[in-house]
Amino acid sequence: MHGLTGCAGTVHLLGPVDVETPGGWHGGLPAQLRKVLAVLAVNREVSLSADQIVKRVWDGDPPESAIQMVRNQVRALRRLFEAFDGDVVERSHGGYRLSAGGVEVDAERFRSLVQEGRLRHAAGDAAGAVRLLTRGLDLWHGPEAMVDVRDVPDLQVEAVGLDELRFQAEEMVAEGYLVLGQPEEALPILRALTTLHQYREWPWLQLMAAQALIGRRVEASDETYRAAQHHLVGMTGLDAPLLAELHRALLLGVDGAELVAMIRRGHGDHPDH
Repeated sequence: MHGLTGCAGTVHLLGPVDVETPGGWHGGLPAQLRKVLAVLAVNREVSLSADQIVKRVWDGDPPESAIQMVRNQVRALRRLFEAFDGDVVERSHGGYRLSAGGVEVDAERFRSLVQEGRLRHAAGDAAGAVRLLTRGLDLWHGPEAMVDVRDVPDLQVEAVGLDELRFQAEEMVAEGYLVLGQPEEALPILRALTTLHQYREWPWLQLMAAQALIGRRVEASDETYRAAQHHLVGMTGLDAPLLAELHRALLLGVDGAELVAMIRRGHGDHPDH
């Protein structure tokens, strides 16, 4: 992966926290430096004083030298970019902030692409939505956002939100492929989603529809349905009415396109969407 737009560098939050500059990839940063960098990256719209950074990074239990440690880490960040024009970590209103023009944050670009893709998806442009969402998902370089700094509460909240947005993007990509009549492209995405998110209904429904579309209706109505029933109903004690409806449709021989339409109608009626 390379810097997003050829600027001085990119801060990567979509996986382990690290930095990429035109001079190379800077992985393996010290733990406290990664935390300070991530705090600056997720709060780049505001200026943070050294004391505010300390409170976020150490969560109320800082060492006596914490203020000086933050200053040292800011200097270290500046050295990463010292070969390039501009001050990547700016002083602003008595605090520090990442330069808006000098460095990019992959999570910001991901959110922007997901928002654009969601609009295309809502407008019925499945191909455009898949293209934009795939570009966003390609920015990830690990299974979880900020996996190495989640012991900082504020960063954990941010990371969980990014993980959820990734799930939504993958779900929309899979649905887009089904609408476009490309179930073979959706299958690996849906297998991964049903493995990682076993208690979410929509990926199971989409997987069953994709299997039906490629002629594996028996597998969809038997093996996949039983796995879905186990996780969604047996393990939670909840009802899954759309799963039961889809299963009946599979047994009645309803064609794949109508199965996809059934799922989309149910998805649109869901209060979370």
